[in-house]
Amino acid sequence: MRNLLLLTAAIAFSSAANAQTYFVDDATVVAPNGTQSKTDIIVVDGVIKGRGARLSAPNGAITVSGGWVTPGLFASMSSLGMTDIGSSGPGNDVSSENSPTNVSEHAADSFNPRSVHVGNIRQSGITHAVIAPRSSGDSIFAGTGAVISLTGKFDSVLDPEAFVMVDMGETGTIRAGGSRAASMSQFRAAIEDAEGFFKRYAERSDGGDVLSRQDARAFSRAVRGDIPLLIRVNRAADIMRLIDLKAENRGLDMIIVGGAEAWEVADELSAANIRVIFDPLKNLPTSFESVGSRLDNVAFLESAGVDYAISNLTSLGVTKPANLAQHAGAAVVEGLRWDQAFKAISSVPASWFGVDETSVVVWDGDPLEVTSAPIAMSINGEDQSMTSRQKALRDRYNPTTQDNRAHKYR
Repeated sequence: MRNLLLLTAAIAFSSAANAQTYFVDDATVVAPNGTQSKTDIIVVDGVIKGRGARLSAPNGAITVSGGWVTPGLFASMSSLGMTDIGSSGPGNDVSSENSPTNVSEHAADSFNPRSVHVGNIRQSGITHAVIAPRSSGDSIFAGTGAVISLTGKFDSVLDPEAFVMVDMGETGTIRAGGSRAASMSQFRAAIEDAEGFFKRYAERSDGGDVLSRQDARAFSRAVRGDIPLLIRVNRAADIMRLIDLKAENRGLDMIIVGGAEAWEVADELSAANIRVIFDPLKNLPTSFESVGSRLDNVAFLESAGVDYAISNLTSLGVTKPANLAQHAGAAVVEGLRWDQAFKAISSVPASWFGVDETSVVVWDGDPLEVTSAPIAMSINGEDQSMTSRQKALRDRYNPTTQDNRAHKYR
């Protein structure tokens, strides 16, 4: 707690004309481990200027009673900055239908830190994110995912080779040729290709069974357990087969993405030390592989001791994970303590992917409440802009504005 408070006090203060000043009275300060304490905060132009007990509000400051100070949020599954719109075409780099490669394709090479979505999503208190590709063609392998910060800078890719993304379940069935047996066969063959990479590709002119030399080299890090394998899967029976696969290949570090029916095999997941990224609002079957979906999935995972992270896994939520905090709030409704839910969207996924950058967000209320919003933010000690294209358009076309110029000149 002391370290977090010292960090907030140390953030540089930059003056600006007509700066907006907030006085956050009796703020709740949340440490990375979820513990809470109280203090007063002064925020000037989006930057924390002071903190301490019994501070006085500066002249002209807007008083926010009961604000919160927390670490930044971490979106554990997204395609942020890889697409401008959800449709296919040159503006969508999430998948490559006609590419001869798969595992070796880096999501980081498609990431645009200046995407309008990055600035917009940062306004939701999200400071870091995973970006993952999707599979295409006849391969269950989507590519190599990255971890990013949402500073909007060109050096905001923190780890370009953070994990390998695999699609199993119904999607893997389609990719592999029409059956789960085919997708599992492709998965096992790829593991063998990567395990025997140096010998196999030196002795055979045609390379491996399912992976090219380039893709096998990229996959070998995941097979050794140097980086995780993120596997999209929902059905309990499919999850059990992955648990068996890990038992056969103990070096694999698996993270299930989806897990709609994970509650049915929570004890087995815990015993196998397999982590889960899930959506607590997934309660209706959208396909045959998720007929067992239920809102209290999280209660079973917590009770069994499964290590988990919370995400928004809807199509829109992956592209633009703005309402991540509200999904964590839904998990509280289903039985999680507040601190457990918050860590599942902050410190837990950050630790999974080795993110040690410190981030601080000041909120005008409980961050898991849908009506709360950030009023200041820093990433790695640097204050972040609290403006976005959405806010600029709102202000430009606000009918109550006193600016009488034509909209195009504002």
